[in-house]
Amino acid sequence: MIEEIYKQACTYAQEDDYVEAAKLFKKAADAGHVKAQYNLAICLHEGLGGYQAHMEAFHYFKMAAESNHIRAHYMLGCYFIMGLAPYESKEEGAKHFQIAADAGLDEAQYNYAVCLLEGKGVEKSEEEAVRYLKKAVDQDNADAMYNLGICYYEGRGGTYDEEKGIELLENSAKKGNKEAPLALTKILAKKYSPSRRQS
Repeated sequence: MIEEIYKQACTYAQEDDYVEAAKLFKKAADAGHVKAQYNLAICLHEGLGGYQAHMEAFHYFKMAAESNHIRAHYMLGCYFIMGLAPYESKEEGAKHFQIAADAGLDEAQYNYAVCLLEGKGVEKSEEEAVRYLKKAVDQDNADAMYNLGICYYEGRGGTYDEEKGIELLENSAKKGNKEAPLALTKILAKKYSPSRRQS
């Protein structure tokens, strides 16, 4: 019965009728349906279904995460880091990012790597950050390509490979990362400057 309600909600969502979808997601979510809890949270987070409510979204993300919904863990990480949760906690954010990262979610691998690079909610470790960035790059994550490219270029995390860094930045730019083109322009201008050629 709950599964049927959830499926009907998904049908409404596919037809862009988020008001009806959200109503049914809520009915299934409150009855314990984990995917419905996550989908309802997304509706509330994005303002689909009539209104936006971050506190309510947080509540349902948390419920889904307690049943180990991986994307719910990732969204909780975002909520804690961005201060959208009832209280801001970089530590909680990093913890949820790591859970989702270790389960293979590339966005989480990238975000957890950023936490490690910056020492945000977790002990700073460039070596560990590079390890997680590589995992996300293996899944074609453009943001991870950008960060790993910078790490290689600057020799962070025990890596130094200028050409590999440039290659990663080029791939990141091709995939739409907004920061990569500027970084490439600066690097290439420096690389081919007259003063560098003479040295």
